[in-house]
Amino acid sequence: MFFKLAFNHKFFPFMAFLVPVAVRTIPEILMGPYIVGFDTLGYYVPNVLTWLRDGVSFWNLIAVAPLFYMMLMGVTSIGIPIVVSLKVMSSLFLGFLGLVVYFYARKALSWSLKKSLLVALVATLYFVALRVSWDMLRNELGLIFLFVVLIFLQKNGVRWKNRVLLSLTMVSVVLAHPLVSVVMFAIVVATIMRLHLDSKSFEVRGLVMSSVPAVLLFLVIVYANYVVSSSFSVVSGFPGRESEGWLTLFGFTSYFDMVANGFGFLLFCYLPLLPLVLLGAKHFRGNLQIKAWIFWILVAILSSLISPNAFLAGFPYRWTLMLTYPLAFYAAEAFAHFRLNVYRIAVGLMLATLTLGFIALPNATPFPYYTLFPYYLPTSMLQNTVPSIDNQDTVNALQWLRSNMHDSERLLAHDVFYGWSLLTLNRSQVIRIGYENPEKIALETVQNSSFHQLYLIWWTNGNGWHGQPTVSSAFEEVYESGRIAVYTYKLSVYHVTSDSEDLRSIKS
Repeated sequence: MFFKLAFNHKFFPFMAFLVPVAVRTIPEILMGPYIVGFDTLGYYVPNVLTWLRDGVSFWNLIAVAPLFYMMLMGVTSIGIPIVVSLKVMSSLFLGFLGLVVYFYARKALSWSLKKSLLVALVATLYFVALRVSWDMLRNELGLIFLFVVLIFLQKNGVRWKNRVLLSLTMVSVVLAHPLVSVVMFAIVVATIMRLHLDSKSFEVRGLVMSSVPAVLLFLVIVYANYVVSSSFSVVSGFPGRESEGWLTLFGFTSYFDMVANGFGFLLFCYLPLLPLVLLGAKHFRGNLQIKAWIFWILVAILSSLISPNAFLAGFPYRWTLMLTYPLAFYAAEAFAHFRLNVYRIAVGLMLATLTLGFIALPNATPFPYYTLFPYYLPTSMLQNTVPSIDNQDTVNALQWLRSNMHDSERLLAHDVFYGWSLLTLNRSQVIRIGYENPEKIALETVQNSSFHQLYLIWWTNGNGWHGQPTVSSAFEEVYESGRIAVYTYKLSVYHVTSDSEDLRSIKS
């Protein structure tokens, strides 16, 4: 039955979907009941649970390009546990991405069945693509619609039905993710320029009209970000050294240190693929869309060389990750031109080793290559905001807090543990501190509120992640499970000064 199916043309798109789903499901199974990915637990879970409970304003919702959030809120509101939804969506999204890459290769590039399947597998199973699927689900959803847009761009633009479908798909990209939208607009602009040079004015007008709704919606999303955040900027700058969050986490000492780190990450991501890309470039010249995609990504990455204030809509590593999809076509072209099977086997084993090392090895014994840039690419997919070995201990600590916290007490939750906390505790019991100094937030909280006691959940001293290996002496450990501990804030060690009052002691 398998060999009969293999000779059926339907077998190839089926495998382009099924193989990525199966591979992406492996870490979900190995993680058991726990979520895979940092953003999934650190941001998707708390945002959805908060918005479903307290509501969300129009501008706050629009600002995040809400298509994925609307999907997740929809399935959560009908009773499907959010953890289950995220685990299923993570696998399905990668499968659909493989499927649209396959159809793009077939319809836009006229590649063979086998070659189209090959590029679909490279574009989804290369470790950089798996990094995207690890927790960047909004980005992945945008990429799915982007490849559909590219397929429509290759079709005859005369029929109004194609134009309507193209316009709707472009709107879907904008609703899914802003950075993917920028890539899409770069490709559309390049396409318009080519049509204009070819004196195809009718097609130019049709493509411009199809793009208008997406452009207007994108401008609304940009405006919404300015409405909800006074610090938002399309061209973002390099954080100052005084920042206690992002910059401290990544450990940069200067702007030039960050630039060198960014280009080192670019080399790290594509060094294993570079020989294939160079060889593929001899045979596959690439179409305009692939070239425009690569050109824009390189422009966005190189913009960091111009000025500390020239990060186009995002930090360079995010653009670097999205380069894997156009490069996959060059790699597949090279692979298809190997004359000897021994070369194909060697390259296939190399790529399979990178994939298996990323999806199956735990943090304690990672594949050595993945230890080079742990802040951009996790050492293993078997983690979320904490490594897999700490999942149960985190649950134990939060269960202890649920049993021992009183109504007048609060938990200070770093972004690492905020999503965990909302899955266990009432939102009113949790104070989100982001990446700020817990001691600073604790002092400000006791000055401005009447909470009887403040708790902090973190790793035991010496085991901490995310740039904070230890906990300040202002906190005292009261519970420990494995490497995860609960601390209380020792109010008696601090004195608070008021402009109108004498120095007074705050005692616990």
